[in-house]
Amino acid sequence: MTHRWTRQAVLTAAGGLVRHQRRTITSLLLWPTGGRHGVREGDRVFGYLRGEVPVMLAMLFVLVLEGAAMAFLIPWPVVHLAVLVLHVCLVAQVLGSVAAGVTRPHVVSTGELRVRYGAAFDLRIPLHLITGVRLDRRVHDGGTVRLGGDRLEVVVSARTSVTVELSEPVPVILPLGRTGTASLVRLHADGPGEFVRELSARLQAVRHDRATAGDAG
Repeated sequence: MTHRWTRQAVLTAAGGLVRHQRRTITSLLLWPTGGRHGVREGDRVFGYLRGEVPVMLAMLFVLVLEGAAMAFLIPWPVVHLAVLVLHVCLVAQVLGSVAAGVTRPHVVSTGELRVRYGAAFDLRIPLHLITGVRLDRRVHDGGTVRLGGDRLEVVVSARTSVTVELSEPVPVILPLGRTGTASLVRLHADGPGEFVRELSARLQAVRHDRATAGDAG
């Protein structure tokens, strides 16, 4: 029994990693064109990595400098090649993280809220399930995408700034494939006040449409 559960956990994690890499590659292709994944006309997008992108780019600069220095300092061809491959992989990973964060923003559309964190996480919430949204600035310890009980937290730079309440739980797939449900979502958005105003306006439109349809029926 234990062996079967362990094997299932490994397969689930492997599936999550494959999904992550596929999204990262797509993001790297979209980034130079200024494209945004899953964004249609009329949608509003909200970034969430404004505070992290400069740090990532600084890290990228250091990696490139370090790789160039190692090329001159290491005299052994085999070690030189191994270090070069390692640095190329690290540079690609950092570039992929930046690209995914830029090309996969949060999306507020007429029918759903899409909460994302780079290539690692993507959650679609139908607007008719949202009962409330508010500014709610919190500081968190550890973790980026965390699910505990019925509460999901998508943390950026150790903080969240918006809380979304739902009328019923929605299914959640975490970065490594573990699943669960959440009826309360905390997330961070650049410009959280505008995010709350936009989502609130969309919610009012949805409620008005549903009330109108009910009266017509």
